[in-house]
Amino acid sequence: MRAGRLLVALSLGLAGPALAQEAGQAERLTPVDAAPDIPAVVTRVYVCERSARVPVVYLNDSDPQRVVLMIEGRLVAMDHIRSADGAKYAEDGEGAAGYVWWTKGAGAMLDWIAEDGEAQALLSGCQEE
Repeated sequence: MRAGRLLVALSLGLAGPALAQEAGQAERLTPVDAAPDIPAVVTRVYVCERSARVPVVYLNDSDPQRVVLMIEGRLVAMDHIRSADGAKYAEDGEGAAGYVWWTKGAGAMLDWIAEDGEAQALLSGCQEE
């Protein structure tokens, strides 16, 4: 069931905005199985430095919450992990190597955590479109 919802979210969330933009339409999708205050599925597109565009789908009704990003032509799923400020998602769990997506308000950034734990900023200054 969870995998099926993920596939639906990805197909609606990542294909929909691209198709809507090509057609010149506004990009807003209806959340699936939404709670009254927190939508189950939220789509966003962030514009980062060097005009890099990052389509994102937030899956708020999973445990842990998840985010799926389109990065360098591939889908990357990350789980919500602890953070002192804002929201933080990691590809392979807290403290592991891989992508890390940070959000605070309408801003975001993407880091890569190397095997030795060193963080490298990949995209910064990202803002919701």
